[in-house]
Amino acid sequence: MMAANEKTQVPSAVTRNRQHSDYWMRAVSFAGLQRILKAVAKHSTCGVTAGGLNKLVLEYDLLRTRKNSIPSLTTLYHYRNTLIHLRLLNRSGKLLNVNREDPDVCELVQQPAVEYEDCLVSDEARGHFASLVLKNTHCRSLFFNLFMPKGTTSYTLSDFTQKGNSVTWSRYRLHGNKAVFFRNKVTGRTACCISHSSISAVLYGLRYWARDELKIIEEYSQKGKRGIVMFPLSQVALTDRSDASVLRTVDTLLSLRTDEEWTVYSVSSLIVRCCEELRQPISVLFRAINWLVREWPHHIVLIPTSRSMATLTATSSQRQKLELKRYYRTSNSPYISHIRIHKDVEVNPKGVGSFHVQNPSEVQA
Repeated sequence: MMAANEKTQVPSAVTRNRQHSDYWMRAVSFAGLQRILKAVAKHSTCGVTAGGLNKLVLEYDLLRTRKNSIPSLTTLYHYRNTLIHLRLLNRSGKLLNVNREDPDVCELVQQPAVEYEDCLVSDEARGHFASLVLKNTHCRSLFFNLFMPKGTTSYTLSDFTQKGNSVTWSRYRLHGNKAVFFRNKVTGRTACCISHSSISAVLYGLRYWARDELKIIEEYSQKGKRGIVMFPLSQVALTDRSDASVLRTVDTLLSLRTDEEWTVYSVSSLIVRCCEELRQPISVLFRAINWLVREWPHHIVLIPTSRSMATLTATSSQRQKLELKRYYRTSNSPYISHIRIHKDVEVNPKGVGSFHVQNPSEVQA
């Protein structure tokens, strides 16, 4: 992958190649990492070998694949490798020990581990994992530096959520090979993955961690453009699931109205204005739309589109999911591309006390 602080006009060349050993990131479960960490701390006071760690995982049934099967040796290797690189475990000769000198690791050992049905770690554990990831030189240089202001190479989770910019990524063909091009929307900083190992580590490893496991970025596809936008979420958004955040989003949405009797919004534009620019999850916007539809049913008009039209340019199932994410939808509704809102719609402050909106799980995008 190209150095993240180098600026180019197009992804036509790569100035240097990283060593294959830099690309160790894979799509692992952080809940699984915590269970393994706690098991090592509890059952291996003098350290454990790689083989002993595998035995510990299988004996206590600490990991399952997405198909609920026993993990392969390759999967166990990737989990062990992640624990070592993130300094959750220290290597001393052939033995692995819990890194008790790191306060984030100590907190993860102390906190309860989630069960299998809970696929994500707690909010508090997520913060400690995020700190460990951002302290890792490889993770920063390969991915997270792309979001930061020029010249920033060392930063905390708070710095990332407050100062990080949006980054777009797109797939390309480079000299006949698959490539992925990244660009910071503010600084113009670019990078390009041109090898299978770099794409696996960055796109399906680090991007997956940040979006799905750590939930410190959100992602959506640009309407009419081939690029995908990733943007950091604020620290408030990482833990605030209150109705107040939804009310604030309703206020923001209504402030965008024109002087006409009806204002028509595209959901895509609302994602930019109410989510990307304010660093909050798309699910909060959709909950705000839920509230408007319920409270003002005769003053809100939802304009649907078909699934086939919504995914017309998608070339894979994964791309379809990204395309569909920019459409509002409840569990029993069609995909909504535009919303028409009447000028009389307003938020009643007196209703805040009894205010209730649907949970994010009730909204499907």
